[in-house]
Amino acid sequence: MSDMQYARVRIGASEPSSQSVEETPVTALAAADGVDGVHLLAGGVADTDAPTYSLSIAGSEDAVRTTLEDDPTVLEWEISSAEAGTVYAYVRFRAPPAVGALREHLTRDSLVVLLPATFRPDGAVELTVVGSQSDLSTAFDDLPEGMRATVLEVGPYRGGRLHRGTGLTDHQRETLRTAYELGYYETPSRASHEEIAAELDCASSTVGEHLRKAEARLVAELFE
Repeated sequence: MSDMQYARVRIGASEPSSQSVEETPVTALAAADGVDGVHLLAGGVADTDAPTYSLSIAGSEDAVRTTLEDDPTVLEWEISSAEAGTVYAYVRFRAPPAVGALREHLTRDSLVVLLPATFRPDGAVELTVVGSQSDLSTAFDDLPEGMRATVLEVGPYRGGRLHRGTGLTDHQRETLRTAYELGYYETPSRASHEEIAAELDCASSTVGEHLRKAEARLVAELFE
């Protein structure tokens, strides 16, 4: 298993006209007014027809209560805490077959789903899957009917960690490495854009652009 990789993917409906892959209380919460985000923290897998999810919901408690009370597929629910704009809830619901089909599809062979998973207002879900490169490729090329995957990021998975930064372009990575080696990030800085540009044989404006984009990408990865 030395070739373990991770893939951050967005899974949604294969047809743009479709509202979502599957309608569930979780997707209803994600699309509800007063809710800014829904994250799946844990999920019971013993009963795929009526799973129980532990959710973290960014939004108002009233919006969560109204959505869950009005959904006829909800079997049980409970809000465990609600503070500082975050609601933690347990929800057990009758799931359409697509929920179980997707779970089984993404946990076959070497594949493991890392939580949390994030549900979007458009019905799509963003999650990270770890496995061998061949199993990952097969999984996303052969999703259950009606679904398609958009790969957002890939990289090696070693020692239980995602080795991020793979979203950088080759030029951004080279510029960042050169800047680091020349002491650009030391205090005080030991290199200027002009000196980095001379090392790379490019314009100083190009160095500035590559550094800004690389830094923005790395900061986004950190806080995602």
